[in-house]
Amino acid sequence: MSSASIDRLQVSRLFLTHRDEIVNFLMLKVRCPDAAQDLSQETYLRLLRKDTLQHTDNLTGYLFRTAERLAIDFLRYDQRVTSKHDELNEELVCPNIQPEALLILRQQCELLLDAIASLPAQCRHVLLLRKIDEMSYAAIAMKLGISEKTVQRHLVKAMLHCHRRLAAPVPA
Repeated sequence: MSSASIDRLQVSRLFLTHRDEIVNFLMLKVRCPDAAQDLSQETYLRLLRKDTLQHTDNLTGYLFRTAERLAIDFLRYDQRVTSKHDELNEELVCPNIQPEALLILRQQCELLLDAIASLPAQCRHVLLLRKIDEMSYAAIAMKLGISEKTVQRHLVKAMLHCHRRLAAPVPA
């Protein structure tokens, strides 16, 4: 295959002759009239930028092949952009705590703190060492100088007390 130079007049005639065919061809590929028009113009510009072509015996085929490659590039780009911008899903829930839920959470925290504060000192101490400091029963028993069984009893007593206080109806 030999290279041959093409002149602007030849490209202009080629484009004018096949313009509607190229637009229709691109329309079938990209399914958007505006994009098809833009891509047909880009096809023309690509040919104008070439000084020489290797396939001067079939310029029409070269024109359509250029248009097809531009359409493929356009569709790839469009697919990447579309996949990055998901459609707005109306069923999505805001990940932030809503004001009503925050108010309820604050009230529950206050009830829990009041329940813990109203525990006998030894029960409160065992509960805090276990739940806050995450100490084992043995470590709590050693620290407080009591048996592990007593630690378990204090913990059960504290947990039941807190549970009852949280389950009780809130006075208005």
